[in-house]
Amino acid sequence: MDILLSNELSSLYENRVANLDKQQLMPEHIDAIIDDFASCDGVTKTIIGQSFCGLPISCLSLGDGPKKVLLWTQMHGDESTATAAVLDIIHLITAKLSTSLNANWHNLLTIHIIPMLNPDGASAGTRENAQGIDINRDALALQTPEGKALNAVVERIHPDFAFNLHDQKDYFRCGAHGKSSTLAFLAPAFDSQKTINHARRNAMALTALMQVNANALLPAGIARYDGEFSARSFGDQFTGRGISTILIESGHYPNDRYRQVARTMNVFVLLHALNMLCEESYWTTDEKLTELEIKYWQIPENKENKLCDLLIKDLGFAGNSYTTDIAMRKQSRFSSLTLVADIGDLHQQHGLNTVQGLGYTYDPGQSYLLNEELYLSNESYIELLKKGFSHFVGNINLIKNHSDYTIIENPKYWHDDKKMMKGVTPAGFLCKEGERKFAFVMGEILPL
Repeated sequence: MDILLSNELSSLYENRVANLDKQQLMPEHIDAIIDDFASCDGVTKTIIGQSFCGLPISCLSLGDGPKKVLLWTQMHGDESTATAAVLDIIHLITAKLSTSLNANWHNLLTIHIIPMLNPDGASAGTRENAQGIDINRDALALQTPEGKALNAVVERIHPDFAFNLHDQKDYFRCGAHGKSSTLAFLAPAFDSQKTINHARRNAMALTALMQVNANALLPAGIARYDGEFSARSFGDQFTGRGISTILIESGHYPNDRYRQVARTMNVFVLLHALNMLCEESYWTTDEKLTELEIKYWQIPENKENKLCDLLIKDLGFAGNSYTTDIAMRKQSRFSSLTLVADIGDLHQQHGLNTVQGLGYTYDPGQSYLLNEELYLSNESYIELLKKGFSHFVGNINLIKNHSDYTIIENPKYWHDDKKMMKGVTPAGFLCKEGERKFAFVMGEILPL
């Protein structure tokens, strides 16, 4: 974790629940942890329903105060950053390791946490549940058992505040000139006019307080969704029922594949939010709410697809007769397959890695004909690149690939016009003064 850590954030990071820094959290990763927490004094475990495939959906409750707070995560099965974060919070509370939370919180708040609403999707690594339905688009029809379970909890406990916790793609940018959006907030609208009722106003105010705290640690990395009304989504519906609802999306941070920075920042902002709920009189006066509403709209907007993994500026094509920009992104968050995302004037695009291509010309390379078995190590693969071979034709089964690189087979679309194309794997070379200086390998440029 290479951001400048405050003492508090460092403590949160060091006191994480062990073995949850994974690509994907599944029921078997958290079931024993949940049971351990359920045996702690002051923690109650309730089975609030079953998934479509019959897996139990657990809710852990802490405190016995009058203000009721509900947090749920992994509504989308492949979004598990906040699952680890809410378990961290329970660990910090039960082990009495949190210094930021009001010492009298348990007499002021009752906290209900659903760590994994969609265990079937979590097991399969899919956004949807086992019916193939996006649970967060099921707030009206209630066709999923998971959506019904969440709705029943809300009807039973009538929460004052609700936190809907998700993951977003890597390529969101914080405002026009910001960095990756490591956290993004939204106080959802409850109608198409985006009316601000009492519940939404409180959610906006609390969000503004959370952003101020978080932005001190991650400047230009904390964003706000614009948020069109979505009648089928639970957050929008809960706001309409008078529940102050806040969406938090965990996002990218450089060199943090499993989003442990976002995980720790979730813990940080949620603990501060709980603390603010213990001290509500401080920020719920009309004057303060008006001030915080203004601050809410000043949070930089979350800009989708304004980042890419690799941005090459002003690369020459067709014998250097013109130059243009190339943006590349992974096919999905954990995929090794990188595709050309965009071509053209990309001055509004920011690259997680940016390369100046001015003075270089693109060459798609030659085909290597496979007519006998070929063993590829990292070294022999690079030797082929140095000779100008960027892809293979023939019987691909003849390749015994023991290198760390993917194999590109017969990309016919390169052969005639020598240009790149959107939606394809980048390959070939960056040449200068007739020499191949760099090769495209798995969405990166490799010096030759």
